[in-house]
Amino acid sequence: MYRDKVCIILGSEIETSEVNDAGGTGSAHNLCYFPTLEDIKAFSKEMSNHIKNITLSSQRANLSAYELVDIVEKYHGILVPAHCFTPHKSFYGNCTSSLKRIFKEKYDKIPAIELGLSSDTFLADEISELETKTFLTNSDAHSLPRIAREYNKMLVEEVNFEGFVKALKNEDGRKILANYGLDPKLGKYHRTYCEVCGKRIEGPVPVTKCDTCDSRNITMGVFDRIEIIKDKEYTKSPVFRPEYVYQVPLTFIPGLGNKTIDKLLQHFDTEMTVLHKVSKDDIEAVVGEKIAGQIMDIREGKLQIVEGGGGIYGHVMK
Repeated sequence: MYRDKVCIILGSEIETSEVNDAGGTGSAHNLCYFPTLEDIKAFSKEMSNHIKNITLSSQRANLSAYELVDIVEKYHGILVPAHCFTPHKSFYGNCTSSLKRIFKEKYDKIPAIELGLSSDTFLADEISELETKTFLTNSDAHSLPRIAREYNKMLVEEVNFEGFVKALKNEDGRKILANYGLDPKLGKYHRTYCEVCGKRIEGPVPVTKCDTCDSRNITMGVFDRIEIIKDKEYTKSPVFRPEYVYQVPLTFIPGLGNKTIDKLLQHFDTEMTVLHKVSKDDIEAVVGEKIAGQIMDIREGKLQIVEGGGGIYGHVMK
């Protein structure tokens, strides 16, 4: 969105088949972006040779990401690894400890990665090979109300595909100015989860087995996974890395119902305005002191969050 104009970047999310670090089978999602409708139609036609049912969502292609890069490039597109750390269908989550192993000599053709809801800049920058990659915070929404719960602020001159790509590549002064994302503790896969006990496993990272039943039938958390694969003693971001702005969607705030949210949006237009810009006094005039205070506490990072895991979102303590 720019000056009341909408720029639509054409894209497709493709699941690829990978050989994991142990020599077994893994799978990962890839975001493929294209400049024109003609390009993405041609891409879709070629991909129909590699996917059993091209009309269904998230069908696995009989290709690796290494092979997919060339097809995307053939139709003038770029490839970005999606939700890179989640335990299901992501490169670091269930395929590899190194993207360079996957993409080999084509690694430099990947301009960016998508962090996913359960990670942030500071966790991802514990991995040295990502110092050359731009980070994207996208909503990965599967429902309309959750679109733009994460988003990116970009500095571009051309509001089009070319401007978007230049921002990802940090070319000609174009760049990502800020990443707006959930506190990763709210993500569905932030901490490890025991599938036997049906509970999030607490304790120091990395958790690799249940502290109650000793089972290794777990869904590995993003926080725990990064602790295992990181190669830095502490986070150090490259100089071009933009600010990561934490935000908690209004629906996560305890006691804030749909009617109150609708009232806020009627007065202030967008959720982002409420979360980041409107003064406490202005919010208080619309919905009262208690809710205004909660939103300010969220904005200032003062409220305690119970971490998510195993496909269950984290939540803000009442």
